[in-house]
Amino acid sequence: MSTAGKVLTVLILIVSVAWLVMLSGVAQLNANWQAKIATQVTEYERVSDESTKADRSFVSLTEQARATQDATDRELRVRLSRIATAERRQSSSTEDLTRIKAQVADAQASSATAQANLAIREAEKIKGQEDLAKKRDEIAKAQALNADLKAQLARLQGDFKRILAENAAKLDKAAKAGTARPASSIREAPSS
Repeated sequence: MSTAGKVLTVLILIVSVAWLVMLSGVAQLNANWQAKIATQVTEYERVSDESTKADRSFVSLTEQARATQDATDRELRVRLSRIATAERRQSSSTEDLTRIKAQVADAQASSATAQANLAIREAEKIKGQEDLAKKRDEIAKAQALNADLKAQLARLQGDFKRILAENAAKLDKAAKAGTARPASSIREAPSS
């Protein structure tokens, strides 16, 4: 064989050994990758099962959370309605209290005005009673004076009647005796 053929044969042998080594390496890599793939597949299946379980658990937790949130929302609405009711009661009570305070203030003002009016009326009553007592005293004095004047009038009338009767008797005596006085000498009655 020629040198080129020998070199080529050696090279072919070396390359074929290299190919065999490479093929065995590739076969080993394939075997390793197959094992890795198998472990990855089992890992994937395990993770997939866990994921399915986790999804179920998540759905269950989500439903529980929704149920809990619904219950919490219901309880919150109930408490908010109780708070609103309490606030309405408090507002109503505050309004009632304010109205009652205003009524009390009005009643106190009316009472103070009534007491002031009562004091004025009592002062007027006392003054009226004093005036009435003065008027009664004046009336009593006037009645006493009237009684005195009536008595004096009665006495004067009695005196007048007596004097008139005496004068009439004197005139009758004088007319019988013929000694009548002329009319020009008769005095006029005093004017009252």
